Amino acid sequence: MSSDLFFIGIDGGGTKCRARLEDSEGTLLGEGVSGPANIMRDSELAKTSIQEAISLAVASANQTLANKQKISVSQCVVGAGLAGANIAGAKSEFEAWAHPFHSLYVLSDLHAACLGAHDGASGAAIIIGTGSSGTLWHNNAFHDVGGHGFPIGDKASGAWLGLKAVKHTLLCLDELAPMDALALEVCNALQTNDINHIVSKCAAFNTHHYAALVEAMLPMLYTKDETVCAMFEEGANYIETMAQRLLQQHDLPLAMIGGLSNVYSTYFSDSVKARLVACKATPQQGAIHYAKTACFQLKGEK
Repeated sequence: MSSDLFFIGIDGGGTKCRARLEDSEGTLLGEGVSGPANIMRDSELAKTSIQEAISLAVASANQTLANKQKISVSQCVVGAGLAGANIAGAKSEFEAWAHPFHSLYVLSDLHAACLGAHDGASGAAIIIGTGSSGTLWHNNAFHDVGGHGFPIGDKASGAWLGLKAVKHTLLCLDELAPMDALALEVCNALQTNDINHIVSKCAAFNTHHYAALVEAMLPMLYTKDETVCAMFEEGANYIETMAQRLLQQHDLPLAMIGGLSNVYSTYFSDSVKARLVACKATPQQGAIHYAKTACFQLKGEK
């Protein structure tokens, strides 16, 4: 592998895009964070977020290189783990991008996370953050569960929880359910208790807008608010079922990834808890692993 190449791993989700820049030896040189990068929802926004995150990572690296030759994006092999890349059409369209990088290898954010979690070895992973999905990497193939996209999928996710909270709030404001603490918290977060204003705001919402409401819900979960607990319990039952599906017929480990992973893992049955392992590396490192493997294969190197 040419030593003048650098490797960037992207973890692009519905809320944030993270970039990690390494040299050919795997040394971390720089990092960057930007906005959403779901190519199924908005591929142009994803491209902007990816370029911004990479620019920040490269700028960070160049500041520390002192008098050494500076890095340009044209030297960067990019592995991009992106939300929405599990949809073949979205991935194919995105791969046609006339990007400024040396090369670009696209996989789903779920697959990148799984490769990173198990350092390329066989294992299962569940991402539960803005969205939700699960996969098993075994015998050099991925086997996915869920990940169908919000609002028709992504059950138990931050976006799903936020949408349920808004629906509940509208019921309360319509006096079809008793006004309660959750509805008041949602009105406070949205800065209005007017139904028309709420509907107008939500018409422009994306997944990360709904997921942002979870911040107001978590304290209520810990104080055992009945309405909030019921929502999280419904989500936990789904994640437990997903975990059982991924772990059947083998003895491989399971990694939980994402902002809600620690919340839902407390609900797991003992049999699932026994399979849980800590992530060995980040999704960005998983994306770099994928890009390096693809690059080696393309060059016929071992």
